[in-house]
Amino acid sequence: MSDQLRAMARPSLFPEEGTLQLDGLERPVTIRRDPFGVPRIEAETLDDLWFAQGVVTAGERLFQVELALRVATGRLAEIFGERTFEDDRFIRTIGLHRAAARHVQAWTEEDQHLHGRFRNGLRAWIDAAPAVPVEYTLLDLTPDLPDDPLPYAAAFAYLAWSLSSNWESELLRAELDERLGREAAELLMPSAPSARGQGSNDWVVAGSKTASGMPLLANDPHLLATQPGPWLELHLRAPGYEARGVALPFSPGIILGATPHHAWGVTNVTGDVQDLYEETLNDDGTAARYRDGWEPLILHEERIGLRGEPEPRTVTVRETRHGPILTHGTAGVLRTTYRPIDRHYALRWTGHESALRPSLPLEVARARDVEEFRQAVLQIGCPGQNFVYADVDGTIAYQCTGWYPLREAGDGTRPVPGSTGEHEWLGWIPLDELPAETNPDRGFIATANHDIQPADYPYVIAKDFHLPFRKQRIEELIERHDRHDVASMRAIQMDTISRPSLETASLLLRIETRSDEQASAVKLLGAWDGDLRADSAEAALFNLWCAAIARRAVEPKMGEELFSAYDSWREIFQGAVLPRMLRDPVGWLDDDLLRAALDDAIEGADGKTWGEIHRLLIAHPLASIPGLEPLFTAADVAFGGDEQTVAQAGFDGSLGFRPAVIPSWRVVWDLGDLERSLGVVPTGVSGNPASAHWNDQLELYLGGGAKPYGFAPPPTAPTLTLLPS
Repeated sequence: MSDQLRAMARPSLFPEEGTLQLDGLERPVTIRRDPFGVPRIEAETLDDLWFAQGVVTAGERLFQVELALRVATGRLAEIFGERTFEDDRFIRTIGLHRAAARHVQAWTEEDQHLHGRFRNGLRAWIDAAPAVPVEYTLLDLTPDLPDDPLPYAAAFAYLAWSLSSNWESELLRAELDERLGREAAELLMPSAPSARGQGSNDWVVAGSKTASGMPLLANDPHLLATQPGPWLELHLRAPGYEARGVALPFSPGIILGATPHHAWGVTNVTGDVQDLYEETLNDDGTAARYRDGWEPLILHEERIGLRGEPEPRTVTVRETRHGPILTHGTAGVLRTTYRPIDRHYALRWTGHESALRPSLPLEVARARDVEEFRQAVLQIGCPGQNFVYADVDGTIAYQCTGWYPLREAGDGTRPVPGSTGEHEWLGWIPLDELPAETNPDRGFIATANHDIQPADYPYVIAKDFHLPFRKQRIEELIERHDRHDVASMRAIQMDTISRPSLETASLLLRIETRSDEQASAVKLLGAWDGDLRADSAEAALFNLWCAAIARRAVEPKMGEELFSAYDSWREIFQGAVLPRMLRDPVGWLDDDLLRAALDDAIEGADGKTWGEIHRLLIAHPLASIPGLEPLFTAADVAFGGDEQTVAQAGFDGSLGFRPAVIPSWRVVWDLGDLERSLGVVPTGVSGNPASAHWNDQLELYLGGGAKPYGFAPPPTAPTLTLLPS
């Protein structure tokens, strides 16, 4: 069956050789491919470069582009019906499309022009393609890419939303306060980074600590395991612009990467850019109290089309001065679930006011030094990112970016009253006072979503950062010697040692065992080195034990629904709460519970390795349809690591141990000789399952390998020439 389906997909393959005539092109463009199909696009003008990037993007990822636009504008149910109605309802409620309408108004003439050329290229391939991608055939659809820039701006807003914090944490704290009391809530959520603010690693090493005497820069953004992946690898070249790295599938330019002069990488700041305001409504729910008066609510009538239904469903979204009133909370990482909210919480979010602009990659690439680079990236309002930078002159630098609110009162960790006027946002942390440094004496800079606020920092960027263990491990490995090269950087990226797991294991092993099986398990863990590699039986036993403790100790007190929301991203319980409970177990743990949980783990492990229970599944959205799994599954493999290892492999606790967040791209840039640079993505360039480049990088990715990422053209390469029609 999969062979037949793959044969259906083959006619829509994008050509890699020959010529292709297209309306809208001004001059010839060449597209050369490396052995992994990564396109090198060379044009005589920037206009043609953005057009050609649109052509290639549509040729490799057309269905992905359309799906991204539909997700961001709440139009999935038009394809998938009831199964995605709740997703659309939530997106329409938070109003990404309404925010996008404001964002587009702020686009410059250059933004409008270059993105317009990119959209022209997308449509040019739709018109020229010999067949539609197989997804359209299977779903009985035709491509529907609008010319309107608004859905693309909504896709930028959705990207910002997926990397923003912390409304879910505020809501969960409020629910725990009500269910268990403030003291228990503080124990269970000392900090609470959102699983959607998924994290990343980046670091840059100065020439004083490298073999070449020039900087090295490493980056691995951690995002959801998806197929196709979130990035399209490209090398773009035209007069006035050259960059290679990765692009977003809905906008032109290289968003992360390098030029012949400098390289950059990012991690998510995890700043607190979301607040919940508990509103007081009048009896008929048409106005909200604000200080001494009542303000009428703004009503948005959202019409959501569902496949198979003759008329759209209408959802009324209510909005106060603070933002839309939410009707549902969310949980889950790979699979979002919704639970009703019984209070009137309005959401204020920086992303309603600011998002990325299409011309940003151009400005970043054109920077001639670190100060011009800073000026470019400081334009980012949301999502705030930790940028590291290195250039061929030997400079290394760091810059925190984003808009972070100055609150009149409160620290942003819990919902606040909306009626009093005492918790308003007064403005933003001044951009020139965001954390930054250049050429530090220690010879390196590393970020990993940890608390980047200096000890004496006068502002609050956030309270809910990720735990610092990945950053600490990266620094430990960098400081081991002063002769780093590309190979040593890649080795750090693949590290699966977990210091916090070793610490927790040492606390667990204090129990007195009561059976031979328990004694054997404790002995096994006593010799463990803390490596969560895929073939480790100890790692499997340890993680099963911790999960069983959470179920036995916490779930009965929270209830199933609240526990599912709490446990879907286990980082805080695993890295902070459980060690604290083991040191002071009163009211939560005792040896009988720990022994019972160990028995659960022994039974669940049954001799399995970590990779056997922690399997990485990378699948296309249509793989969820019975019968299509063989065609649309790009990977189903044993995988090491967890959320605290440098080699990220955090999992969705509501789905067992299946990895949810992984390195979406690994790259090391060598500023001493960019031809020594290497990079890899989890699967491949193409979104077409009939392509040789659908998942041809998987073996490299799993084995810690990578492919050349230099700027020289491939010596022999398949070449496609685009010609004006």
